[in-house]
Amino acid sequence: MLVFLKRNYVAFIGLICLFSLLILSLYFYRERIYFSDPAYQLFLLINDQRIEVMTNRWPSTIFRLLPFIGLKLGMSSATLAKLFSISFPLFHLISFCFCSLYLKEKSLSLLLLFVLVLLTNDSFYWCSSDLLQGITTSLLGLALLRNTKSILPKYLISSFLMVAAVFFHPLCLFPLFYILIDDTLEKTMYWKPQWVLGLVFASTWIIRNTFFSTWYDQAKSTEFWNNYHSLDWLSIPTHHTFFTSELPVYYPTLILIALISIVVLIKQRSWIRLLLMAVSVLGFILLVHISNPRNTWMFYRESNYVCLVVFASYPFVKHLFESNTLKFKYKIFLPLLFLFCIIRIGYRHAPFTERVQLLREKSMESSCNKIKLEKQSTWDHIIKMEWAIPFESLLITSEHGTCKTIFYAKSDKDLDIKQRTDVFLSPFKTLYTTDFNPSYFDFESAYYCNEK
Repeated sequence: MLVFLKRNYVAFIGLICLFSLLILSLYFYRERIYFSDPAYQLFLLINDQRIEVMTNRWPSTIFRLLPFIGLKLGMSSATLAKLFSISFPLFHLISFCFCSLYLKEKSLSLLLLFVLVLLTNDSFYWCSSDLLQGITTSLLGLALLRNTKSILPKYLISSFLMVAAVFFHPLCLFPLFYILIDDTLEKTMYWKPQWVLGLVFASTWIIRNTFFSTWYDQAKSTEFWNNYHSLDWLSIPTHHTFFTSELPVYYPTLILIALISIVVLIKQRSWIRLLLMAVSVLGFILLVHISNPRNTWMFYRESNYVCLVVFASYPFVKHLFESNTLKFKYKIFLPLLFLFCIIRIGYRHAPFTERVQLLREKSMESSCNKIKLEKQSTWDHIIKMEWAIPFESLLITSEHGTCKTIFYAKSDKDLDIKQRTDVFLSPFKTLYTTDFNPSYFDFESAYYCNEK
């Protein structure tokens, strides 16, 4: 054990960190899965009894493999939700183990740990962001190229991982090319071969956006360019929220690591790399804020801010492993940093737990199994995103042996189809309970009833 700890210190603390995330994912599975996209995806999985590709992001289907197996084995909906929740940290754990223990790639392994926890607060409970998974995949591809000699894994498999990263999320472009450019400026031994992966990534990125763009991609692109042309970049409301409220309160670890990286680059007199870091950080913050100028929910923007971790920490990470042995001060600093991050993630569960409790209470209070709940402004901060409430409430109540759904609506105009008793309403699509999987969602025929 002591020998392993001495030779694989980063792997040791990484395993503890990732197992902690696994435990938190299992414990807070309701907060993570009965919220937004995961709830809808789990509903489709159970109801259609197959894994569906959403908005051409085919790599993300890997996270629905465990609950799909559980479905075929006849497990309960609660168990399927647990399997779905742990699929994400399990993917990160396997990637980290392969990178750290098999490939012996210390710097990218530590960078992966930073990406997973350094900036994570509310985004832990919105686990459907594919950007995090894409960054993990691209780091794994770089680690393969750096640490293998055989042509198959060095170029073919790593290139496939680059393709997968693009289809996970197009914003993976920024952290990947930051690493490539920083390594090029530093003239590391692997900077030239890495540009092969950069070429693969860029080519795939262009092909995806040209031929495989979805309605979601087009809507986001249109929104961004409209904001780009119409906004005063210096007075975007999100700037004030981020720099005065969120950055100092929720992201002190990011500030700390960024300052250490700045000190490292100044000591090395790496002025161009320091400029690269500054431009990347500020430019990406502006990019995120142009996309979301009006203070959308923190968990949504935070899931995009994760790219900042790569910009802010990569110089520090490389500095740590300039020699073969990790200095003693860093052996103390790193576990304390990760411990703080894990505790902070667990502490942020409260607003998401409150959300699940509200939906459960409103479902159980009603004698109806299909409920039209009138919107309340006092619930906005609890409800957060509301589009998936019909599916969230169904999954929450199915744990307790009942099938109930809430349609959260402004007025009775939303209930134009009252004449049918098998209607299941959602904000974007009307479904019919007669088409549901009766093993999990066995609705009685009934009309919607109004509740306040």
